[in-house]
This record gives sequence, structure tokens and C-alpha cells, in this order.
Amino acid sequence: MRENSDAELLAAARDGNKDAFGYLVERYQHMTERVAQRMVGNAYIAQELAQEAFLQAYLSLDRLRNDGRFAGWLYGITLNVCRTYLRSQKIDVRSLEALMGGMLIDPLLLSEGVIDPLALAEEHEVAKVILRSVYTLSPAEREATLLFYYAQFRLSEIAVILGISVVAVKGRLHKARKQLKDDLSAWFEVTSVPQVWARRRKTMIQVSVVDSVTVMNKEASRPPYSVVVLHDEAHHRALGIWVGQAEAFAIDRGLRQSPLPRPMTINFIASILHSLGAVLEEVRIKSLKEEIFYATARIRSDNTLHEIDARPSDAIALAVATGSPVFVSEEILDMAGVALPEGKMLHRIDATTAAEQSEQHTAEAGEAGEAGEALVLEEDFTKSECKRNFQRVLRILMR
Repeated sequence: MRENSDAELLAAARDGNKDAFGYLVERYQHMTERVAQRMVGNAYIAQELAQEAFLQAYLSLDRLRNDGRFAGWLYGITLNVCRTYLRSQKIDVRSLEALMGGMLIDPLLLSEGVIDPLALAEEHEVAKVILRSVYTLSPAEREATLLFYYAQFRLSEIAVILGISVVAVKGRLHKARKQLKDDLSAWFEVTSVPQVWARRRKTMIQVSVVDSVTVMNKEASRPPYSVVVLHDEAHHRALGIWVGQAEAFAIDRGLRQSPLPRPMTINFIASILHSLGAVLEEVRIKSLKEEIFYATARIRSDNTLHEIDARPSDAIALAVATGSPVFVSEEILDMAGVALPEGKMLHRIDATTAAEQSEQHTAEAGEAGEAGEALVLEEDFTKSECKRNFQRVLRILMR
């Protein structure tokens, strides 16, 4: 029975022969898992979603009108199962994890060497533009294009899924490529990145981690915000990166070198690196896109250097815990850095001094607590309010 056609196995399955459907699962399991993994980017989750797709197919056999198109029907069910899963995760498309997992095509196929976070974000944008153009194709050409270029099936496999000949598949792909070339050529010419910015992005400047300051909100229902202050001593300017309270606390404890009864996550990671003989050589804040910073941690193990993408807050906290240097690209400092007045320097201050000085710049000072210095936030935390509060933080830190 294993060698029977799809139509014969489907007929037997409808008659209650579960083994018959089991043979169909064996026949198309690899295809289904490949489609799911391309969609969600995780092999384990892809296996679970593939099983869900087979279950839905089994329960819906009576809805299949053409038994000769079982493969294509199953492919559509798999896509829908994966889309439902992705929607349920409420993925934030701005995060690097979402960029890696939410793309239909593996970013490694688009990138060479180590993945640069900004390059990954740009590639994600390119992928979205291409997909929009793909969805303007006719249904037949669109289906063939997605199967070949995104799901990466062979021509013979696509022919089986679509129930057409290999020659017909080639014809659809040829027409699709021609239309996509006409649609996208103008877009790529307009959006090319100037080489001068690429060079400036690669120029890294060492900075010092000055302080971690928390800005409180007068309304208890609104969460406080924290900013990490970096100092470019060579060019006398500062950079603020707004982070979560947990990350701010970790950085603050590291700067104070305060003993803790139990190690925090960052200290635990630092201990793992040490026990494995690995060293955090440096942290690089390499790019800024849509108000989001992207960083990498350069870790050396034996004679191998690994560059791992990370949130700046986590990377900076680990650098503080291990005493490793932090670098920021010249491009970011030019765009987001704040020039300091001549003769003024930035210094970490204690909580008492912070409270006294914050009263001079705002209505009242918040309690310092365990997370370091605190200010009081008067308004909603808008972009302009962000800049004003960073200026207030700098005035407190300047001497």
C-alpha cells in the first residue's frame, strides 16, 4: 500500500484505514516540516506545526475536491497553521529575534559572514518589498515563485505539489522573474546605500560607561525609564541609550561593584564565559535604525572570534561585569551624540547628590532606591521628552 498513489491512499483513509493516511504522512512529512521551518525559523516548533497541519488535513479530508492535488492542499494548510502561530506570538518586527524568525527566507542566505544587525534589518525591509511585488503576480505565477524561491523546493517537487509538468513550472517562473525585474529595478536604484555611510558605520570609537540613571514618573500607573550614559572622551560628547529597569539595575550594580547575595543573570553569563576559557573582547554598538540601537558582543574562545548580536543593554551590562571595552560607531555618535560644554566632564555621582541636583532642574526628586539615581518625569515619555530628560541627566552628571 505504501507505493499506492495519493488518490488511492486518500480513498482508503476516508474508509477508515489509518495506515493509509500514515503513508501520506511519511510521504510528505519532510516537505511539510521544511515549509514550517522556513516560516517560523525554529526546527522544533516546525515539527510541532507540521503535526498540527497533518491533523487538520486528516480531519478535513472530505473537503478535498481533487485527490490529485493533495500535496498542494497540504502545503496551503501548513502555511495557514504557521501564520496562525506567528500571529499568536504577537511578534515585534523591530526586534532582531523577530527579524530572524519572521522572515520567510533564512537571513543567512542573504548575508555573507557574520550577520550585521543593521544589515539584517535592511535585508528584512528588502524582503518585504520583494514579497509585496511577488503578491502582485498572478495566482499561478505567485504560487510557483513562493515554492521555488522561498520554500526552496526543486522543480520536480513543485510540479508534484501543483499537479503540473516541470516545463509548466519553468514557464511560470520565467514570467514571474520578468515581471519582478520590471517592478523592482527602479526601487533598488533609488534605495542604494552611499558608500560613505558604510565606511562611517565601520569606524568604531571607544566610550566609557558613565552611569545608569532612572527617570521616575509622577503617575504610579506609568513605569519609570532608565538611561545608560556613554561618554566619547576623545570628541567630548555623550550618548544616551534608554533601557529597561532590570538592565539598568544590572549596569548600576556592575559600576558600583556592589556585592550581591546571589549572582544576577549577567554575572552568571560572565562566570560561564570564564569557566569555558572564553573572553568578551569588546562590545560594539554598530547601528541605529528607527530609534533602535543594535549591538554585537565579540567573544574569543581559544583562537576563534565569535561575533554575537545582542541588545545594547545586555551587551553593556556584560561589558561592565567583565571589565571589557565598549565601542560605538562614528555614524551613531554623529547622529545621536550630544556635545558637552567646554571644560565639563561626566562623573558618576552618588544618590544623595543626584537628589539634590535634580530638585534644581525639575519639580522634585524621586527616591534613589536600588536602581541608582532617579529623576521625576513630568509628562508622557515622548521623543522630545526623552531628549529633554537626557539633557537633565547630563546636567546632573557634569562637573
